[in-house]
Formats: sequence, C-alpha cells, structure tokens
Amino acid sequence: MSNLQHLSRVTLIASALLLAACNQKDEPKQTATTQNEAAEDMMKELQTVAPKSFPNTADDAHDIAVINDFEQRLQSLNDDIEADVARMRSEGNLSEEILQERQRDHVQAALTLLKGLELKTEQGRYIQGLMYQYWEQQEKLLSSMSTEQATQHDAKETVKGLGQYIQAQEQLEHWQSQQPSSAQAQ
Repeated sequence: MSNLQHLSRVTLIASALLLAACNQKDEPKQTATTQNEAAEDMMKELQTVAPKSFPNTADDAHDIAVINDFEQRLQSLNDDIEADVARMRSEGNLSEEILQERQRDHVQAALTLLKGLELKTEQGRYIQGLMYQYWEQQEKLLSSMSTEQATQHDAKETVKGLGQYIQAQEQLEHWQSQQPSSAQAQ
C-alpha cells in the first residue's frame, strides 16, 4: 500500500504540475483574447453610418458657418489649454489635479458652446446632438475617475462616444459638399 500511496502522490503532484503548466500557457491566450475583444469593441465604437440625407434649406449656409465657428473657437480654446499645460509642465507646476481640472474645463467649454449654438436646420441640430453626446460622454468619463485613474484610464473608455463625434464630422463634410460653392466659402 505504501507503494500505491507513493504512486498516488507522485501522480497527484505530476497532475498538479501539468495543470499549472497548462494554465500558464492559457494565460497569454486569455490576455490576447481579452485584448482582441477590447480592440474589436473600440473599432465598433469608431464605426459610423453613412451620412443621413436631409433636405436643403435656405438656412444651411448659416448653420454650417455656425458649426464651423464653434469648431474654430473650440480648437482655439484647446490650443490655449495645451499651451498653458505645456508651460506649467516646463515650470514644474503641473500636477495631476491641475491636468484633470484643465480637461474638465475643456469639456465644460465644449458643452457650453454647443448649448449656445443657434441652429436653424434639422441637419445642424442633428450634428450638434452628435457632438453633444460625445462631449457628455467625456464629461461622464472625467467625473467617474479619480485623479490617479485620469492618466491611466482604459483606452476603450476614452474612445467611447468618439464614433458620434466622427459621425458628426462626416455629416458636416457631407453637408458642406452638398452646398453650392458660394455657400461653402462662408
């Protein structure tokens, strides 16, 4: 019986080692699978649908100009914030809290500017809504994170809603391409 017990122990140990080795081999596959799934989810988020068709109106040029002005003002604000952050970083005065505060300021400014747009067309309001959804998502993301998480957040969460913003850009480009050349110059 002692030989049988010894053989059982050896078999048990060998089985445990074999299982442990199998699990270690499976871990990279599971990690790779998880990463692949995350990448697929991010790509799905970034997919957009073809631009919607809207009837042309006399107010199209006005709304296109308003949206383009919004984007220019937002880009100018973004440039100012980036310059401020770069200056603070070079001076050694940039903390994670300040960086997160600047990010929140940028998101709040985008939402405020979008709310203030006086658009007259259905297509303009559609684009405004897509952009607003994106910035709302960014606001939720920033408010749900602690300071430490702000710099280490999941890439999947970062791109969440970006598909709507891309869709808004594609819709605007489509809309502009549908306008007579004189209206595009405005």
